[in-house]
Amino acid sequence: MKKYDLVVIGAGPAGLAGALQAHELGLSVVILDDGKRAGGQIYRNLENLTDKMRSILGKSYLNGESLLGNAQHMGLDIRAEAVVWHISAAKIVYFVHKDQVVAIEAKAIMLATGALERPFPIPGWTLPGVMTAGAAQIAMKSGSAIPAGRIVLAGCGPLLYLVAGQLAQAGADVQAVLDTTPSGNYWRAICHSKLGSTSLSQLFDGIRMIRTMSAYGIRRILQVEDIRILGENRAEAVEYSTPRESGTIEADCTLLHQGVVPNIQLYRHLGCEIRWDDSQLCFHPVIDGNWQTSVPGIFAVGDNARIMGAKAAEYSARLAAFHIAENKKRIIDPKSRNSIQRKFRQLTELRKFIDTLYRPPSQFRIPPQEDTVICRCEEITAGEITDLAAAGCVGPNQAKFFTRCGMGPCQGRNCGLTVTELFAHVTGKSPDEVGYYTIRSPIRPLALAALAGVETSGLAADIEFS
Repeated sequence: MKKYDLVVIGAGPAGLAGALQAHELGLSVVILDDGKRAGGQIYRNLENLTDKMRSILGKSYLNGESLLGNAQHMGLDIRAEAVVWHISAAKIVYFVHKDQVVAIEAKAIMLATGALERPFPIPGWTLPGVMTAGAAQIAMKSGSAIPAGRIVLAGCGPLLYLVAGQLAQAGADVQAVLDTTPSGNYWRAICHSKLGSTSLSQLFDGIRMIRTMSAYGIRRILQVEDIRILGENRAEAVEYSTPRESGTIEADCTLLHQGVVPNIQLYRHLGCEIRWDDSQLCFHPVIDGNWQTSVPGIFAVGDNARIMGAKAAEYSARLAAFHIAENKKRIIDPKSRNSIQRKFRQLTELRKFIDTLYRPPSQFRIPPQEDTVICRCEEITAGEITDLAAAGCVGPNQAKFFTRCGMGPCQGRNCGLTVTELFAHVTGKSPDEVGYYTIRSPIRPLALAALAGVETSGLAADIEFS
């Protein structure tokens, strides 16, 4: 079994930057990523897009060229299409690569698996023709593909406006953006605004997104308080209401988005402590000043640690790499580390402003309609969960036992936060008190043919399949 000083899981901005820094400091490093190419969701398919799509996706997307170029130049060991499905307490990482299970041993593990789009459970969200805004952007990056027909985007967050503008520039028929940001969020956010050069640049980026939408005649409907997607066998229209108006917009495709949240599945699997962050309305791993979790040798970086953005994610991973290298008795340049720390602070100084402004309203996180499906895999409704909570069910894991909620292929990625918040709402407990699903191996679906070839000595006792 091959051994490495550092195994990095995820080849997005954080994973690549952390691996590069560790490599430069003399550590043996391997990156495991389940994508076909390095880059993650942010820099997906960067090397193969048309010039037109590269121009549409913009400067921030093209920033990944230098990162990917450096990774190639340095000869980083990147295993694409490597699906991690189990990590043992001894830091042995099991992954499927080319239909075979491979095991490698790590002295330290850097989790850089990024973020997931927050669940957006509203009536009609399971109909064909409804996607997330992030999924639409992935389609653009993967094959310059755009949804056919009339498009409506709904929700809140910078990505909503970015994708609306990108789709319009690519030739899509974008009808409207339904912005669910409450008016009070703007006043609360002002208290956290910063006037540094980096923050001002980020604010101007937001203004440019709105101007692009306006240039293409996209309607912007503000303070939307209720959304329903209408249709029989597929989505046909979006019904909305605000304090001043209500209406229906015909749409062949509806794109939903209300921010992103850390992908915590591997932390739960490894037993790392997680904590509810009320400013970002999600769980994230508890980390120390060196980005290390409560489990020694397991590091959380980038949006996988807390939502911070792509460029800040790179610097967080580099800082973690410095600490890992220092523990391996490598010589560290304090000036370089201090410079990276300073840049990280600059890039995150506006985070409180963004989190406050785009805090999703409760009715779009905790569905008031009892018949709204919250677990798409098992078709469990909000009413079934609230009934269980009112009857004394102790939390998400017992609800999983009674209903199979969270036991589908996504393992709770699409319903976990909603279930936690529903329990908290009904019981009056905090999300920390309610907790989250226990996550067991396999972390990702695993073919029995691949599993059959695994040497089971020592592995069987370590794995409890869900």
